Amino acid sequence: MAIPGVTTTIRDRFYSVSRSDIPTGPKVVAIARRSTADGTGNIADVDVVRATNEADVITAFGDGSDIHRAYVELVTAGAERIYLVPLPSNTVFNHTNGTLTSSSFDGNLFDSAFDAAESVVPDVVMPWGRGGHPDDWEDPATPGNDAEYGFHADNSSSISANWAFQVGNKVKQISLNTNPCLAVMGVKPYMSTAEKMTPGNVTSHLDALTGGANTPDLSSTSLIGDTGESMSSVGPYVIVVAAEVKPVNYSSNDVDFGYSNGAANVVAALTGTPSYQSIVTSPIYNIESMRYSPARAKKVDLSNASINSLIINFNRVPAMGDAITFTSVNSDYIRITSKRIIDDATKVIRQVCQKFIGQPSNMQVRNSMETAISSGLRGMQTLGAILAHDFSVTYVPTQNKAVVDLVLTPAFELKNIEIQVAINL
Repeated sequence: MAIPGVTTTIRDRFYSVSRSDIPTGPKVVAIARRSTADGTGNIADVDVVRATNEADVITAFGDGSDIHRAYVELVTAGAERIYLVPLPSNTVFNHTNGTLTSSSFDGNLFDSAFDAAESVVPDVVMPWGRGGHPDDWEDPATPGNDAEYGFHADNSSSISANWAFQVGNKVKQISLNTNPCLAVMGVKPYMSTAEKMTPGNVTSHLDALTGGANTPDLSSTSLIGDTGESMSSVGPYVIVVAAEVKPVNYSSNDVDFGYSNGAANVVAALTGTPSYQSIVTSPIYNIESMRYSPARAKKVDLSNASINSLIINFNRVPAMGDAITFTSVNSDYIRITSKRIIDDATKVIRQVCQKFIGQPSNMQVRNSMETAISSGLRGMQTLGAILAHDFSVTYVPTQNKAVVDLVLTPAFELKNIEIQVAINL
């Protein structure tokens, strides 16, 4: 019999013991380059593997590689179920055209990476990009040795070439076909010969983000190429954050990794919070320093551009500055909570309806299925995730299918609390 009390487990990111009882909860998939050859550690390029400790990640993918850094960022931020998709070591990012290529990989590398991610039924996908790196501000400078930026949402104003659009399109397909999913991305780091940023540097850096020169028109409904999608239709599946933070112990073998782009911190906040609870003002853990924290006016500008920020709150603690998706501010899905609540509702319907696949469409089965749907939605309403719901089911015998139409009222989040003070003498 166990002794009553609280058990404390001390976790070491490097030597943590692999768990045989895989924890339940959201799955996170990071996509990034390795620095080792294909097949190292018995893991092929563009395969997907569950990462259990840093030592194994280094062995398979290389010390200080992009994918190693992605793992460190996620673990430090607090994510638990982490899966990695290694891109080939010779992967070339073309940020102008928004393409990935590798001389050692046949086929579409970008599509293959997201196919691998989809195979583990992910909840969050993090296409990795870096923050500021010591090579950026080394003195004297060494031309041509800057580290690859990786994925970032502000690579192009052309929708078809923009990484956020392409990632959103893939994540939308995962959501429709497999499991409700979101992607989290950062932005390009501030480039300078100095690590420290002045207030003027911060202003110019954020003005470039909110000015639209390198980001797409989020309200565009134009269909792009053969995707059949528009920026407004895929934007709700992407979360973009503008930040540069230094996680604790963000180094390996005395090599400083610089700053992360904050995406891993948003991922950890999402996976540790229920859908009906917003991550706005959620504390950001295990942060050693922040390269910049936007002033209130700039934070508002970022929010108006549908970009999240990390801020220092009134308690002087790093926290989420907003909780919005990368879509038009007029979209029904601009708030992350709205998108996640709707995703949870559709997931509930999928789960309760799964057992009716293959059953005869008679009155008994129909009544049973509609009762199961009603019960699932009532459970979400009792939980407080939705305030009201209604649905109807249309049966189409010629196509052997049933169409469930949902009308949901998600719970709104408290974003602002105004304090009014008066003195009574």
